[in-house]
Amino acid sequence: MLVRRVQRSGTPQSQVTVGGLWRLLGFVRSYMSQLALAGVFLTLSSLVFLALPWGVRNIIDSALVERDAGLLNLVTGALVGILLLQTLFGFAQTYLLAYVGERVVADVRKSLYGHMSQLPLGYLNDRRTGELMSRITNDATLLQSNVTNNLPGVLGQAVVLIGAIAIMLWTDWRLSLAIVLTLVPIALFGRVFGGRLRRLSNQTQAELGEANAVLEETLAGVRVVKAYGREGYEAGRFGAAVDRAFRTALRRARVRAVFVPVITLLGFGAVTFVLWYGGRQVLAGSLTPGELVSMLVYMLLIIGPIGTLTTLYSQLAEALGAAERIFEVLDEPVEPLGGASGVALAQVRGKVELQDVRFSYTGDRDVLHDVTLTAEPGEVVAIVGPSGAGKTTLVNLIPRFYEPQSGQLRLDGYPVRSLALESLRSHISIVPQETLLFGASVRENIRYGRLDASDAEIEDAARAANADNFIRLLPDGYDTLVGERGVKLSAGQRQRVAIARALLRNGRVLILDEATAALDNESEALVQDALESLMRDRTTLVIAHRLSTVERADRIIVLDAGRIVEQGTHTELLDIEGLYYRLYTRSFFASRPMIPTEAEHGR
Repeated sequence: MLVRRVQRSGTPQSQVTVGGLWRLLGFVRSYMSQLALAGVFLTLSSLVFLALPWGVRNIIDSALVERDAGLLNLVTGALVGILLLQTLFGFAQTYLLAYVGERVVADVRKSLYGHMSQLPLGYLNDRRTGELMSRITNDATLLQSNVTNNLPGVLGQAVVLIGAIAIMLWTDWRLSLAIVLTLVPIALFGRVFGGRLRRLSNQTQAELGEANAVLEETLAGVRVVKAYGREGYEAGRFGAAVDRAFRTALRRARVRAVFVPVITLLGFGAVTFVLWYGGRQVLAGSLTPGELVSMLVYMLLIIGPIGTLTTLYSQLAEALGAAERIFEVLDEPVEPLGGASGVALAQVRGKVELQDVRFSYTGDRDVLHDVTLTAEPGEVVAIVGPSGAGKTTLVNLIPRFYEPQSGQLRLDGYPVRSLALESLRSHISIVPQETLLFGASVRENIRYGRLDASDAEIEDAARAANADNFIRLLPDGYDTLVGERGVKLSAGQRQRVAIARALLRNGRVLILDEATAALDNESEALVQDALESLMRDRTTLVIAHRLSTVERADRIIVLDAGRIVEQGTHTELLDIEGLYYRLYTRSFFASRPMIPTEAEHGR
């Protein structure tokens, strides 16, 4: 448990717990030696700082009152030395803390990204990308600024506070008590307003995360935005999110606008009272002028630590709020490997079996019901059916993007749950309908199928995918940057690059999910040609709405509402005139040009 939520006046708050703090410190545990050294320098800097009022006292009482120029020079020289030492120690501790802070935030971001990349597809699909990005950017930065700056800073503030109070008590306990009493209202005011500032800061952070999510969605779907002329609508949506964050930030600014002047007023009021009370003691002869000035300086020195310590709880709670959001992601279980150590298969023949497989995304409605099928090595199995029948869901279970609620999936007789995920997926090539290319070169996108592939192997794969000709016509050939998500290439070109990538991977199991659905006839012919090369000697599962593309499949599986209702060859399924027949004839006639008959001409 990182933080415990408590309810006060209807407002959720974070309460710091020992377990939460300990887990939070786990981020910096690897850099404890640097933090310890920074703590030493910070302590030395604070101790040296405490000597400044002592020097002021001696200047006033010994040098100025006694009119001793030599002593004045000596004490002033000592003060200069003290200031130089304090500057040196301050530089050392500031640099070390900055180093640890930057290292910690870098480690947190790498750890978060590495963990996110291994999370199940279902978890990632249920979250908005902008929200997850906010964990890596905003929350990690907030964690750094609070943990690596505030926590070590407390040590220095504590040294100054304890040391200053001890010296003040030794100088005059009555005046020291008066000073402490004047600082109590400042501490209480800081505690109340500090909590308010923390809550508003957390709310601002959350609303900025929402604005980030809107921004990411808009940029990712910019083509749809422009196609529907929704630039103004999206600008309004983003503006509304930013305005919500602005209004919260403005409330925070109002609280701060009250907080700073009131604290200043209370501080100067306390100084005025102490000056009056101490002045009376000087007039009575129980306190020297130098002692009064040094007490005032010590008072100013302890105001900072008191303010820091009173708001420390709020700052820690704010850091724990950021850490809580980070740990929410890190605590999510990664994709299960299955077994104590997943089996790694060096080679596979490509036999795929599903037996009585049942699957549901939400647990309350099954998408697949007791599906049983076998794809033999080298066989082409087409999976067809109406939209929503469960076709894509079925093939997504094979590489274990999702886990079925019951039933068995096997590859060459091995339950896929017993296989190491990396090994399982290394034997599977996937060509989806919506091809994603990275904003790198064509060569790097093809090499993504096998990172150790040579340039010659990449070009061979491109030739087999009917992509080599158009790639060589690009401005920089294979080194041409394709733009974000491959926007500089046509749909057919992107698909052929994806096929080249799959060819390079050389998986024995091939999944084609609507690979030609979004293409024109010319592009489809080129891609279909490339697919013929890709499917050769591989176990292939094909999903297609254009049923003409699956006519030559060895076997066709017909899904309806998550159940296999028919299976057989193209001819066999047409003969029984069932669902496949209706889908095929509807697709066939819909694709034919409308030629009016003589009777229609006469109407």
